[in-house]
Amino acid sequence: MKFFVTGGSGYLGRNFIQYALSQNDNITINALSRSSVSDEVILKTVGNIKKGRERIRIIRGHINDENSLKEGLEDVDVVIHMAAKVQPYGYYEEHERINVQGTALLLSLIESLQRSNKPRFVYISSFAAHLSDYFPIDSLPDWAPYSKSKCLSEKEIMKSSFEDIIILRLGWLWGKDDSVLAPMLYNLCRNPIWKITPQSLPLSITHVTNACEAIYLSCITEKNNNSKSIYEIEDTEGKVEMDDFVVFYIGSAYNIEPPRPFKNFRAPKWLVWGLITSVEYIPFLGYSKTWIFDGINRECLVCLYRNYQLDSTNAREELNYIGKVSREQGIAELIELSKNKNSVL
Repeated sequence: MKFFVTGGSGYLGRNFIQYALSQNDNITINALSRSSVSDEVILKTVGNIKKGRERIRIIRGHINDENSLKEGLEDVDVVIHMAAKVQPYGYYEEHERINVQGTALLLSLIESLQRSNKPRFVYISSFAAHLSDYFPIDSLPDWAPYSKSKCLSEKEIMKSSFEDIIILRLGWLWGKDDSVLAPMLYNLCRNPIWKITPQSLPLSITHVTNACEAIYLSCITEKNNNSKSIYEIEDTEGKVEMDDFVVFYIGSAYNIEPPRPFKNFRAPKWLVWGLITSVEYIPFLGYSKTWIFDGINRECLVCLYRNYQLDSTNAREELNYIGKVSREQGIAELIELSKNKNSVL
């Protein structure tokens, strides 16, 4: 079986490549890579896997490059598309070019392939796509560029005439080697504002290995129908409070005791929302277009204070998703890695 993976050097991408190759010795992968640095990240990932480097073919290019995408699609059975701009800030146009236009281009090339057995398309989405539950799909706010781009990418996919498509909505991704969420939460909990942040709704979180499990199952599971499918993926233990998530995740990953917000004094949501909105409207600050305070802008707030919870029931019934890594195992892994890192230092 042959895969084409976009975003292979990212946090989820490199973990999935390692996971997939370790599951089946007959799997080979075309991996889209933007630079020599990305090449090395991908190849280093598979260094300890049997014939790992021999089973990876690097395709140099980017998600908006038609020629490199065509090369990556040659003779593959499944396309796993996870390349994306994931920053919860910036100009929407940048997210739109990569996340929406890139997805549309890749899907159109799959549709145009002159062969009967076209590859399955597995799209890696996010809980953030629930933004469209609260705003009309045709007027999603530019101040939530990542969430908006995920919503519109899903819209492009769902209107496609191609049917062998699986969309996976993942929860807050956590686990070893996290270069995205963990640093943001680390900086957030060190900010004095953290102590008075409003109580959030419970979160759906997904350990990176469980995400890889779900992606792999999406690649190999026979579909029972010809329609597109959307599955939501969260850990077996279900939802978690934001305060608890920061404590066990950042505490384990950084070997510290993160502060908890005050029990009896939390700023009201309307006040925090109003203040952040006012600041984002001050032109010369450029706030929300650059990363000034981790986790403190409207896009981050809407992810905390709106119901973005996921339900893995369909994934368990139709993909046989289990969620192999428990929360306890994930925490133990982080603690061990933290200890090893500190001993080296």
